[in-house]
Amino acid sequence: MFRFIFLLVSLSLMPSAKACTCPSTLSTDQQVVDGMMQDAVMVFIGKVTAANLPRLNSAERSFQFVVHESFKGVKKNVVTVYSALRSADCGTTLALGKTYLVAAYGRENMPIIRSCDRPEEIEFVAQRIALLRAK
Repeated sequence: MFRFIFLLVSLSLMPSAKACTCPSTLSTDQQVVDGMMQDAVMVFIGKVTAANLPRLNSAERSFQFVVHESFKGVKKNVVTVYSALRSADCGTTLALGKTYLVAAYGRENMPIIRSCDRPEEIEFVAQRIALLRAK
């Protein structure tokens, strides 16, 4: 009995694991675009020109984009966005030289991309781009 109680107490004192959870609802392209325009601080099409490793004691990496087309919040031709290092923290990674439709969240001075709504290569989101251009 003592072992059982010890096990229960030990398990309750262990830190809980953190994991990235994404909403499971499937959305239409129109719903995705509406959500981007409502919630994101930046929405743009851009090409990844640099992927930077994190600074010492930093929990995120950064990606630099040359902006081809802006739909919301972009004021410069070159933009840096950030992502958590680990997928468990909703981090994501992007390929150098690829062009993406990007929705970045958070603060304007530190826009964040997440795995749940990660940037998508433009070849796969033509309908979303058309909807954004029609707004």
